[in-house]
Amino acid sequence: MLSSNKDSVIDRISEITEFNDISEFMKDEDLDKALDLMVKLIMKPDVPAGKAPELIVLLQSLSAKFSMLARYYTTFEKGGESAKKKNVYYTASDSIDKLVDAIKYSAKFGV
Repeated sequence: MLSSNKDSVIDRISEITEFNDISEFMKDEDLDKALDLMVKLIMKPDVPAGKAPELIVLLQSLSAKFSMLARYYTTFEKGGESAKKKNVYYTASDSIDKLVDAIKYSAKFGV
């Protein structure tokens, strides 16, 4: 069953609130930039074809940084807060890669 529009709005606000919690915990300007782009794409998912390549490169470079930081926290920093940061960076990298794939598809097929 589809949720009502009101439930959808509440869910989106909750996501944004959780993104803020992630931002405060991680203290990473590039992660903040990625979260900001995600929120913008949630609110307006249609990316103009001319803007797609720049957005793809930006997001993919952020994903690469997050992947490297996840590996750093896995290898050199262990336990406690570091374990949490590692998990956030792995998730961010994976999620951004999937988002980039969607943008590529959208740009290619004009969806």
